[in-house]
Amino acid sequence: NIRVLNTYLREEEGTRSCDRLRRSDIIPGLLFGSDPNLNILSSDSSSKVLLKTKWAELQRELDRYHRRFESRVYDLTVFESENDTEGTVHRVVPSSVQRHPVKGEIYCANFVRYHAGRPLALPVTYINTEESPALKRDGFIIPVTKFVKCFVDEGVPIPDALEVECTGLQVKDVIRMDRVIFPDGVKAIDRLNLVDFIIGPVRG
Repeated sequence: NIRVLNTYLREEEGTRSCDRLRRSDIIPGLLFGSDPNLNILSSDSSSKVLLKTKWAELQRELDRYHRRFESRVYDLTVFESENDTEGTVHRVVPSSVQRHPVKGEIYCANFVRYHAGRPLALPVTYINTEESPALKRDGFIIPVTKFVKCFVDEGVPIPDALEVECTGLQVKDVIRMDRVIFPDGVKAIDRLNLVDFIIGPVRG
């Protein structure tokens, strides 16, 4: 379920140059972070690469995943120019995606290199809501938490979302981590307090 994105190296720097790119439907951004698989260290200045990505390329994924866009892993191919047919592939997660404060359009899209030791913020989705007496009678869940930070083991498929079991939920119940289903090879980050972590209360 790892999708593909294409981008290009950017020479333009500064606010005015980036604004000119945006007027041409090109979104500026940055590739950063470490990747032990490629022997890239974030402390090395060369690990930061200026990028420019076509607006349609990003908007296609935003239309498909909306706010879950920054929770997905992509194979990002970086080309030196639009005339190149071969580029360097980096496994990345979108990071610090910014939108215009008035128009709401995507304004900047950065990418951080991803590897198995980097946590992912996976969204939660509710299952078996029809088996809950509260939710079946027009009750609802107030989402205190929409994402859970997790580690995904090397070679394990990255889930689109973590399922939350809703069977038997009553009004005033509080959904905690014991109802979250973690697939094999996926676990919550160590510093997450599994006892006090709340997905949300049930109201009606």
